[in-house]
Amino acid sequence: MTRRLGLREQHKRRTREAIGVAAMSLFFEHGYDSVTIADVARQAGVSVATVFNYFDTKEDLFFDEVDPLQAALVATVRDCPRGSSVLLALQEQVIYQLTAGRTDADADEVVRFHAAIVESADLQRHEQHIQLLRRQVLSQALAEALAADAHSFTAELAAAQYLAAEAVIGAELRSRLLGGQPLPAALTALQPLIAAVFTTLRTGLGPMVKAGAR
Repeated sequence: MTRRLGLREQHKRRTREAIGVAAMSLFFEHGYDSVTIADVARQAGVSVATVFNYFDTKEDLFFDEVDPLQAALVATVRDCPRGSSVLLALQEQVIYQLTAGRTDADADEVVRFHAAIVESADLQRHEQHIQLLRRQVLSQALAEALAADAHSFTAELAAAQYLAAEAVIGAELRSRLLGGQPLPAALTALQPLIAAVFTTLRTGLGPMVKAGAR
């Protein structure tokens, strides 16, 4: 019985992966907006119903790594040792995801991923929706880590600031890649920006005095 369940899970995993690969291949070749769920099903050799068994929406096909990345973000906060800086742990997570975690990435695929988002208003809207969901779960994780009330403004503000910082870093990466900079060089160039962004998070923005003569 255990072996049967194991084989079934393996089959489900392979089917999901095949659908995901088929979808991204079509999205990159024809553009996200031009591809339908029926196109993906045909490419993967499954029915449309089967696609929806694994993915709720077309956007989920594109942003297939959202759940594991969100889980990793929450785990970074929850696994931070007692007495250690949660902000430093989050900084190390950003460095890993954008640098060390990308060393084996297909550079061309990364570029096409970012280009597809820029070219599709639907993907841009869904990316914003993902950020709202991440803000909710990160805020909850931070409240637990800081032993704060579930609706603590500190946890909510910290989550919002972290995601804003992450967005600034991500936008810089996207700009460099779409401008033609090779992935390794772009990732290397991000490191001082990451350091500067997190220094600002730790020290605050200050009074933000307007510059220039009156």
